[in-house]
Amino acid sequence: MMLVGNQLLEEIKMSVNFEESYSKKVLVIGLGQIGYSNAKYMTSKGLWVDGHDISQKAVDRALDAGIIKSQAINFASYDYYVICISTHKPENMSMPYLDGLYEIAYQISKQGKSGALVGIDSTIPRGTTHKVEEILEHRLHVVHVPHRFYINEQRDHGVNQTRVCGASDECCMQKAKIFYGKLLGIPLFPVSTADVAELTKVVENSYRYVEIAFAEELKILCDKINIDFEELRSAINSKWNINILEAQKGIGGHCLPKDSQMLVDLYKNVLYSSVVEAAKKIDQQYRLHIEQFVPNHLAINLS
Repeated sequence: MMLVGNQLLEEIKMSVNFEESYSKKVLVIGLGQIGYSNAKYMTSKGLWVDGHDISQKAVDRALDAGIIKSQAINFASYDYYVICISTHKPENMSMPYLDGLYEIAYQISKQGKSGALVGIDSTIPRGTTHKVEEILEHRLHVVHVPHRFYINEQRDHGVNQTRVCGASDECCMQKAKIFYGKLLGIPLFPVSTADVAELTKVVENSYRYVEIAFAEELKILCDKINIDFEELRSAINSKWNINILEAQKGIGGHCLPKDSQMLVDLYKNVLYSSVVEAAKKIDQQYRLHIEQFVPNHLAINLS
């Protein structure tokens, strides 16, 4: 059951000193769109925040903006580690890639402070949180709190919105409630296992992928049979419980193609066919289609 507001705060106050918590140090690992926004929010809450990124340009941007105190020399002496790195292959945003995440886990294992919290905000496939905990030998606490952030609507869909939270152990969950719930003031929706939390973001983005692919499929049909897609879409959407999306220039961005692929990979050896895999084929067909029919549409870039 989701714990929010006073109920959550009272639960946490029983287990930690409020003022003492604000003296703790946070390291945000990965200063791209998600990490940068997290660091900015945490600094605005009065926390000490350092940053780390393989890109010096990303570090310099965060330093120049004043959203981090300094660039981390190593991973020692931090109380909270927030991992916000990309989990796609450097050369192919559509393909999941976890080597970088595990490299960070091994580095934290060697240098991290015992009892600290490692929060994985990056989107990850099932079993990743448990593997990170094994790498750390549970010397540090591990929790998965998949990010929900939309840069074009940060006021309503920024860092501070309801977040799913999952852990393998209750001690890790309690640490997460202290950091994300109390110090950051983020409403949490705790789930029973890290597996559930891991699937949450993957399924959210896969569902969005299928929604867009259906609109693309319908657009292909309309173009082929000489029907105005936008007129048909408006007519259908006049019904209270239907919202067919726009069909633009294919499904792009950092998240939707990669996260839906994580779900397709999980389906293997479980289902004979997958609506998500079919949606990927539709998106490929649509990209070829619009080269002939709608070359000037804008690109979709949702995550």
